Amino acid sequence: MTEWYSFNPQDTLYFRGAEPADMGESHAASMVFPPPVHTIAGALRTAMLVQRRVPFDDYNRGTCNSEISEKIGKSGSEAPFGIIGPFFLLENRAWVPCPFTWFAEKNGKGDSEDGTRKITISTPSPSSIVKSPAGEKLFWAKGKNLETLGGKWTLLDELCDGRHEKVIKNSGAFFVSESHTGIALDVKDKRRAIREGHLYSFQHARLREGVALGFGCSRDLGLAESGVLKLGAEQRFGEYKKIRDMQIAPGKSGLYMALSIVAGDEETNGHCVATGKIRYLGGWDLHRKFHKPMVGYFPAGSVFDKKINDHCIAL
Repeated sequence: MTEWYSFNPQDTLYFRGAEPADMGESHAASMVFPPPVHTIAGALRTAMLVQRRVPFDDYNRGTCNSEISEKIGKSGSEAPFGIIGPFFLLENRAWVPCPFTWFAEKNGKGDSEDGTRKITISTPSPSSIVKSPAGEKLFWAKGKNLETLGGKWTLLDELCDGRHEKVIKNSGAFFVSESHTGIALDVKDKRRAIREGHLYSFQHARLREGVALGFGCSRDLGLAESGVLKLGAEQRFGEYKKIRDMQIAPGKSGLYMALSIVAGDEETNGHCVATGKIRYLGGWDLHRKFHKPMVGYFPAGSVFDKKINDHCIAL
């Protein structure tokens, strides 16, 4: 059973990229948006502890109620549930990443005012025409002056409808990027004094009016129908609500698209057939109170010939 949620932040959201923020190296960092699934999973686990009034120290020590650990997993372990998404919600419709197997002409030929574009879907290259070590995993799209639509967004209910004309939107239709500049602190000073003459700039995401984030959880965690969810750095928060009647019609192509970033490992490397630029992310481990190791991730919209995890949907 999948529990579906919408999330409306009260302010901007900030999910930092992998750039260093040390004196002499860099004074700015990019953002990752929408947030990765492990960030959403962590926020749901935290919301569960807060609603059940479980002290964080008890959870970290493993001395809390065993029911809690069964639902959200033990501290320091991976969440025992999957996240489907995230995606954007606009006018009661879900918008998901375009697969990296979709292409369209760069000059916009055939585009309409509402954003409808003629789509060319790449297919496995005939081995008799193209010889490659990739074998059957070598995909190609027939056409001239084509660009990938990976990184753009399309309607969920049009994703697998079989038509070759789709409504396509850029990320700017759902959120804008804001530059936030602040002071730096001298962490070696017990008074946490301001580091003189040193500033940092970070990119925050602000959802446009009427836009919300949506995602699903593969397990009923027993959360309230609505409540507060904290996502990302700086403890940014907003209201979540459970939503009903969310459907994902499965495709029949035998391929699967990731709705969120996917960590690169032996399995994903072996089953990926189309992707974009790899992103490297780390993060902070609350259990170990130390940095997580840097990991390379395939971007949302990457296509695989196997369902890698819960946030991969059939095309």
